[in-house]
Amino acid sequence: MSYTRVTSEERRLIYEWRQEGKCFREIARLLKRAASTVVREVFRNTGGRGYRPKQAQELAEEHARRPGPRRFTEEVRLDAEAGGELWKSLPRAKRKRKRRCPRQEGRGRGLIPGRRGIETRPPEVEQRVTVGHWEGDLVVGAHATGYLVTLVERVTRYTLVGWSATKEAGEVKNVVIRLLTGIGVACTGITFDNGKEFARHAEIASALKADVFFARPYHSWERGTNENTNGLIRRLYPKSESFAAIGEADLRRIDVFLNDRPKKCLGWKTPREVMAAFLAAAA
Repeated sequence: MSYTRVTSEERRLIYEWRQEGKCFREIARLLKRAASTVVREVFRNTGGRGYRPKQAQELAEEHARRPGPRRFTEEVRLDAEAGGELWKSLPRAKRKRKRRCPRQEGRGRGLIPGRRGIETRPPEVEQRVTVGHWEGDLVVGAHATGYLVTLVERVTRYTLVGWSATKEAGEVKNVVIRLLTGIGVACTGITFDNGKEFARHAEIASALKADVFFARPYHSWERGTNENTNGLIRRLYPKSESFAAIGEADLRRIDVFLNDRPKKCLGWKTPREVMAAFLAAAA
C-alpha cells in the first residue's frame, strides 16, 4: 500500500481523540495508520499552544512547499557541466539501481521472536533530545570475509565500530555489549534492523539494561543516521573489499574518519567533541 499524506479530517480526529485522552497507538488503530505516522504528525506539527488541527494543517502545507535538499551545489554543478569530476567525490555519487525483479525472500519474513517494533519506541527518541539511544547494523565484507558492527548515537552522531568474524547472533551480541560497556555512556536504547544477527537482542537488553527496538522491514530510513554512517565507511572499504585482515589499526582509522569529521548538524563540531562535552557535563 502506498503512503498517503495525513488529511485535514484526520488531523481534526487526532486532535479530538487526544483531547479525550486516547494514546497514539489507539488513535493509529482508529485511523488505520501506523503509530509512527501519528507520532510524527503530532510532534512535527505542534505549535506553542499544543497540537491544533487548523495550525497543524497550515504547518504541514508549509513543510510541503519547502524545496527538498539539492544533490549538487552550484559550484559542483558548474564543474560537472565543464567536464569536471568533483561530483565523483560525493558520498552518493553513484546512481541508484532499479530492482528488476520482486523480492522473493527477505527480512520481512520470519521476524525475530520477541522483537519490539519501532512504533513502540518513546517519541522523544525521534526528537534527539537525550543522549543515550543508538542505532545498530552490520556492514558485510566481500564474500563474507568478516563483518563490522556499527553503533551510532543519535544525538552526538558518535560512532562505535567493532569487527566480527561471523554474523552469528551470539558473536554479534558479544561485540555490541563490549562496545557499549566500554564507552562510559549510558545506553538507554538501541534500534536495530531486522537481520538475524540481532536475534539475541534480549541478552543485549539485559546486559546493558536498555530497551531494544527494531525498524520495520525495508524501512532503512528509520535508522537513517546509521545507514548514512555505513555509507561513509563504504568510502574507505567498498563492497568489493575484504574485511578478513581488518585489525586494530584499521578500526582506529575508521574511528578517526567518522568521529573527527565536522558535521553541519552539530554546528560544525565533530562527534567526538560533542560526546566529550556531554561526558564532561555528566561527570
